[in-house]
Amino acid sequence: MERLYKASLRGFIVMEAVELKKHLRVSLKRRPRLFGLSNGSMIGRTIARSQTRCFGLSSIRLVQSRQGFWLLGGLLILTMGLLPVYLFPSGHPQLVDGPLVILVATYLLRRTEAATALRQNFMRLLPFIIWAVLVNIIYSFSFLLPEDNQPLIKSVELIYSYLIFLAFSYLFRDVLDRKKIGLLYWGFFLSFILLFTIPGYSEERISRSDFSFNNPNQLGYYALIMACLAGLLLQFKEKYGGGKVIYFWCDVVILLLVHVLMLLSLSRGAIVAVLILDLWILPRLTKKISILFLPLLALAILSLVWQPELIQERLTGRIDRLDMESHQVHEDLFQRIFYRLSIMNDVHYLVGRGGQSIPVQDTMAVIGEVHNIFGEIFRCYGLIGLMFFCFWLGKMVWNSRRLPGGLWIWAALLAYNMSHYGLRFRFLWILLAFINAMIFLQSRSLEDIAANGRRQPSRQFQIRPTF
Repeated sequence: MERLYKASLRGFIVMEAVELKKHLRVSLKRRPRLFGLSNGSMIGRTIARSQTRCFGLSSIRLVQSRQGFWLLGGLLILTMGLLPVYLFPSGHPQLVDGPLVILVATYLLRRTEAATALRQNFMRLLPFIIWAVLVNIIYSFSFLLPEDNQPLIKSVELIYSYLIFLAFSYLFRDVLDRKKIGLLYWGFFLSFILLFTIPGYSEERISRSDFSFNNPNQLGYYALIMACLAGLLLQFKEKYGGGKVIYFWCDVVILLLVHVLMLLSLSRGAIVAVLILDLWILPRLTKKISILFLPLLALAILSLVWQPELIQERLTGRIDRLDMESHQVHEDLFQRIFYRLSIMNDVHYLVGRGGQSIPVQDTMAVIGEVHNIFGEIFRCYGLIGLMFFCFWLGKMVWNSRRLPGGLWIWAALLAYNMSHYGLRFRFLWILLAFINAMIFLQSRSLEDIAANGRRQPSRQFQIRPTF
């Protein structure tokens, strides 16, 4: 009996050693959770206990446990639902920041995997964030009045946006890995309900608030980002949605609502961007479903080309433009860019002027952000900051070519941001995190296919004759 017990124990140890060797070989390229060991193996359970005991973070257990994942899923639904709710002025904390901060903190405290394809996109953005924060800090403490803390607020906004991008990249990877995209749809429809039921904040005599947003441009940007997400989910419903038909019809309903919101916003940038996105999405729908979008597209083109006075009325409806003529409104918009550039000197062209508003000479007016993403970054952080940002943007766009419609999405986003500065919008960074997670999963699938292709023929040559 003792000899039999030793033999069985020896065989069990050999089996576990073979399993460990096999999985550690894979971990050299991609270190999966708990080194890829199954939870049923003794070594896997031992490593899991030691790692949890070593890090001692409750967030690790929260993410890895089934109950913890569903708790985070509930926070994700609440976050997506509260994104369009603006009960306070733009640039101030909103209700969505409550669950959003909890999700970001949870994924920052947990031990993350060594996923190079997931990390590289937000690591390339880090030099721009560091440079922007450094410029704002220098301007805050050296060149501006002590009571002007706007550059510091801009720094906090950038850091916060970067952390959203980082944390939600891991969150969406977990959601897609578990094929729980239904959480996103629950969040989408909750956001639509709150959008139409909660009025947005506005302190102007003629309110610019549209539904739950502060102004129509936010509504148009929200519609564009929602269209991007629906388009991506429509392409990957078979892989990450289990091929459920309900997800397809959810995407169709979301896209229809997006076009309605686009028309209600009367935002030129949003209308043009959504029309660009339609060139990719609509051909992938059936003819009967595409016909449903034709009236909405006709109204969009009508308001953009043949009835521009509708948009013009929206522009002149602001309290600071009530006494302006049509041409004066356009001059005011162009002054946001050209006056800023005219007061910059050689040093400003290199390092920027920081994230503060600029008073107009001989007037009491103050110019806010430049209505162009590249112009605002150049104005605030100079040529150096613009180069850092364009390097990250170029790499992100190039990596997105792996996704179906990835380049179309970037074309739509950049078209909107040619007439707006959209980096402050939380929903944009959530979309970028979703794109980042999709890029990682696509690259991982390609690596697995290539690895299987290399291993399959090699096994045929490992058999050697024994005679």
